[in-house]
Amino acid sequence: MTERLVRTDYTDPTVSPPEPRQGDTGLRESRQDQEGFYVPLHRLHGSALHDKGVAVGLAVDTTVGQQGVRVGPGVALDGRGRLLPLAVGGHAKLEDGSLVTVAQLGVVLSTQGLSGSRYFTIAWAETFDFTGIAAGAFNTETTPLLRLRKPEEFVDDDTEIILAEVVIDAGGKVTGLDVVNRRAVGSSPNRVRLSRTAVERVGALAIASEVSAGELRALRNGGLVLKAQSLSVQPPDGDASALWVAPSSGRVGVGTTQPEAPLDVQGTAVFRDRVGIGTAVPETQLDVTGGAVVRGPASVHGTSTVLGTTVLRGRVGIRTTTPDVDLDVAGDAVVRDRLCVGRTQALARVHAIDQGGFTDEDSTGASTVTHVPLLAQSDSTAIGILNAQKRPAFAINIDANGGTPDQRGVPTLYDKYDGWWRPGISLKNGRVGMGTQDPECKLQVTTDEENLTALAAYSAHTFALHAISGDGTGLFAFGKPAGQFWGDLVVSGKITKSAVQFMIDHPLDPAGRYLSHCAVESDEMKNVYDGEVVLDETGGAEITLPDWFEALNERFRYQLTAVGRPAPDLHVSRKLSDNRFSIAGGEPGTEVCWQVTGVRHDAYALANPLVVESDKEGEEYGRYRHPEEHGVSADLNVNHGLMPAAGRPG
Repeated sequence: MTERLVRTDYTDPTVSPPEPRQGDTGLRESRQDQEGFYVPLHRLHGSALHDKGVAVGLAVDTTVGQQGVRVGPGVALDGRGRLLPLAVGGHAKLEDGSLVTVAQLGVVLSTQGLSGSRYFTIAWAETFDFTGIAAGAFNTETTPLLRLRKPEEFVDDDTEIILAEVVIDAGGKVTGLDVVNRRAVGSSPNRVRLSRTAVERVGALAIASEVSAGELRALRNGGLVLKAQSLSVQPPDGDASALWVAPSSGRVGVGTTQPEAPLDVQGTAVFRDRVGIGTAVPETQLDVTGGAVVRGPASVHGTSTVLGTTVLRGRVGIRTTTPDVDLDVAGDAVVRDRLCVGRTQALARVHAIDQGGFTDEDSTGASTVTHVPLLAQSDSTAIGILNAQKRPAFAINIDANGGTPDQRGVPTLYDKYDGWWRPGISLKNGRVGMGTQDPECKLQVTTDEENLTALAAYSAHTFALHAISGDGTGLFAFGKPAGQFWGDLVVSGKITKSAVQFMIDHPLDPAGRYLSHCAVESDEMKNVYDGEVVLDETGGAEITLPDWFEALNERFRYQLTAVGRPAPDLHVSRKLSDNRFSIAGGEPGTEVCWQVTGVRHDAYALANPLVVESDKEGEEYGRYRHPEEHGVSADLNVNHGLMPAAGRPG
């Protein structure tokens, strides 16, 4: 864009030499300077140095799902070189011609009554300040015009700058915000700072603005330096990257945007002539004379074909100029097929073979020679496993690492299922710890997590938990209670106890209370109750039992014993009814001991009746619970076939 520049000449060119003109400057001359020189000069300056777009600020934000869209303070430049300042304290013009004051957070445009896709644009405009006329002040103010325009109504004539594209539903609520058509001001000095347009989201709040993307500057020798997170070179007819440069990692990708090495080629690498390293006259397709040094890992994703013999005449060092062995790698190594160490043909993805075992240790306990096929050494994580999404999932650590020959550390298995590293199994002095790294027995399971069982054992057919001890206790439990069994308990041996009792749901309040009794042995589920009573003046007495007595028992038996004197006529005068029975026939004042037995008929007893006699069936037939006491071999124990060999009797 060019414009003719005309300004008033304040000298008189008709005299020689020219002299300054005398008198005051006229209004016509001042107007000519304003309209013909200063304003065009301002526009020429802007358009000659910059392309149209957003210069600074003018961030657009909206809350998705609500009405209204806001633009913050800032400056844009149109294609005619005019600056469009949206300044705090200044004004902006809306499409209906009204003026709004620019606040600290900018200007909000209403979306009520609008729908569909709209361009949020800013254009140059001026307004006359009629408020100053009375005081003799004639001022105009640049008041940028803000509009929400339909895309089909927008004409790109360099006078409007698109700030964002807004999508509005039928109710006037914003559903989307995009910056696909927003552009930043371009420039052409020796240092170009580049920015990118982006939409950032903070919850439901969406913000469209410029974000720093990099810098391009010229070197004194004529070169260029580009500082950026990444560089993508694309063909003019597509979006796919033919060349990708990642400065942060120092990697270059050809045909790939994810280079895994300093030079990563996706496809076939072709050398159309011989390649000589260390020699100017290669004798083969690849001729390396002397040491070959690669300062970073080389990765080829396609086929690399060498038509001839490859000769390496010396040691090869990768990332080292002084290789100590035939192949010395001091950095990353990528193998895209099987890797074999110690043999000529790999049987798996990684196959290592050696004699096996550690050998000599020096005075500090360090291994001087080893024949272990796979060896890991670390002060912390020695082996780590990632899942398919490259998230850490499993690790073998050397914890409590000690530096003396007698303290080698505690190997510990960790998992990270819930996002936190948690120790699972530890090994120390031949002991296994689960939940502890200092096990005090052969296997110790510990947990301090609330509502988490330390050890659970399940079996579908035989024993879920089998405990054996030669001369000691097979299973020791301590707690309050020390054990809980939900099911039948079978004991082939004595029970030494402080007390034995049953606990059932209370017959009168099964949902809210328990009823407990001590146990006696009988061929029935029998309960025994007794007490003492003194006969009244009639020689009788009434015995009252608990209110749950008849709900628990039936088939009552009575026994009466007089104390201190005979009572031949002492008898039960009224059987149990309403939890009471009566006695009579004694001398007044006689002390009588009474006893009543009953057989349980509560819900549990009726559902689980006692079977007094039963036949041995199946594998139990011909076997004994206590074979030695019957004078037969211990092999005839009924559990002999179910027990592991180490736990069988005898």
